[in-house]
Amino acid sequence: MRRQARLRPGFSLTELLVASGIGLTVMAAVATLFGVFSRSLSQSQSTVDLSSRMRATAWKLRQDLDGVTCPVVPWLSPDANTGYFEISEGPQRDATLTYAANAGTSNLEADTDDVLMFTTRAPAGSFSGRYQTADKIIESPYAEVAWFCRRAATQPVNGTTVYNLYRRQLLVLGYVGLPEFSGNSIAGTVPVPAIYQTYDLSLRSEGGRLHPNTLGDLTKRENRFMHNPAAFPHAMRLDANARLGYVEAGTQVTGTFDDTPRAWEDVILTNVVSFDVRVFDPQAKAQAGTLTPPTPTLYPGDPGYASGAGAAGAYIDLGGGQGGRLSQPADPKSGLVAPNVPAGVTTYDTWSQHYEVGGTGLNDPAAYTRAPPYPVPLEGVEVRIRCYDPTSKQVRQVSVRHTFRRP
Repeated sequence: MRRQARLRPGFSLTELLVASGIGLTVMAAVATLFGVFSRSLSQSQSTVDLSSRMRATAWKLRQDLDGVTCPVVPWLSPDANTGYFEISEGPQRDATLTYAANAGTSNLEADTDDVLMFTTRAPAGSFSGRYQTADKIIESPYAEVAWFCRRAATQPVNGTTVYNLYRRQLLVLGYVGLPEFSGNSIAGTVPVPAIYQTYDLSLRSEGGRLHPNTLGDLTKRENRFMHNPAAFPHAMRLDANARLGYVEAGTQVTGTFDDTPRAWEDVILTNVVSFDVRVFDPQAKAQAGTLTPPTPTLYPGDPGYASGAGAAGAYIDLGGGQGGRLSQPADPKSGLVAPNVPAGVTTYDTWSQHYEVGGTGLNDPAAYTRAPPYPVPLEGVEVRIRCYDPTSKQVRQVSVRHTFRRP
């Protein structure tokens, strides 16, 4: 019996070590698998969130464009009370930046220096904004809106330069029947645009006081948001990088709520790498691809585009030089050329008839003294918004196209 007890079966030290090793290996594999699932879920959630935010931004831009108050045709009369439409095309281009300058690098920045400004009508009801304090709200069916980008303060760690996309909204009211606006104006002790931190109203300076703008007032460039009211051509206030902003009395003015108690109220999208505003040019032609070997059809602005003999009509960068009149430089009589605007900036504007003073009227282009930069109707615009997701390291794009109604 003692001999049988000594021969009782059991595990040796080697067997225990092997079993422990197998167990640790299985546990490590399971932990790795959970890590993979966790990263995949995080990336999927980030991608879904980015897509949702981009769709919401595109929807808001479509609403604004649907409500454009004026016919997008130059020479509007202020007496018609229709507002304005304006595009500032910066020197950056998607083709040159995305595919050439950044080839082989991690920087995905493309066309981010375009500015889109116009007056719009609320899709339903009214726009609302701050009046003096956060708990006071004022409403109007019309607003002056500005869409533009500025470099984000916090950048991803992988070298990609990202921007914040802003949407500034200023209500258009011909009359403000509230106590601060005595005689429908307010003392101009706080300069424009600093006063926009307190009042979400489109204002103009006149006689040392600030007056609310009507749509007719905004037909005139000198009365618009972030424009120079001092002298013709009342250019959009752009910094050396062709972005909305300027320096006044040593202080950087950007037209945003950054560095104020209202920071982030005007940011509509983050991690933007392209905000490309293009115009429809009926004379721009496609460069047809071939089947042997297969090559894609190219359009003006695409890398590799040389010249087109295909179908006419394409969305191009304003002043890009690959189409009809809208691809050519602006009329110098508009004054919207260097040095009044930064080098490489091109402007489309619906213009105002009140600039043509002392001329022979609007029927003789040769006699114009202050002509619009492009004296042709704008048939449509396309806005391409591209964002970078640092979590999934993916780039997503949404495009908004809008066709304008002819008067």
